[in-house]
Amino acid sequence: MRSLSRDILPLAVAGGLIAVAVIAPVRAADKAAGLKPATAQTINIGYVNGVAFYTAQEDGYHVVATLSVAGGAPIRVAATLQPEQAVSFSVPGAADTAPSVVQIARRGDSLTVTNPPPRLVLN
Repeated sequence: MRSLSRDILPLAVAGGLIAVAVIAPVRAADKAAGLKPATAQTINIGYVNGVAFYTAQEDGYHVVATLSVAGGAPIRVAATLQPEQAVSFSVPGAADTAPSVVQIARRGDSLTVTNPPPRLVLN
């Protein structure tokens, strides 16, 4: 009789690690390729959060972003992007600091969402 912890568990862990090693590069390639149609992408601009998605239409990529501040009333912004066009949203920073900017850009048939790096806020 095989011992679960000595014989079977190490095989299960090894199988899980192999699956992660195969799936992780595929998922990373999906993210690098850009946003897929009708798939939401999270947006974080300082204290403003939301989601964005797009659909491919005959007249361009219809981008919709829904943003809100700490659960407040959301606002929806829509734009139609042609190849090599972009739209951006920004939140002002403190005095003498740059604003936080999210850019949604269409490069050929690919759409990317660039979130700003998180800021450390000390009060």
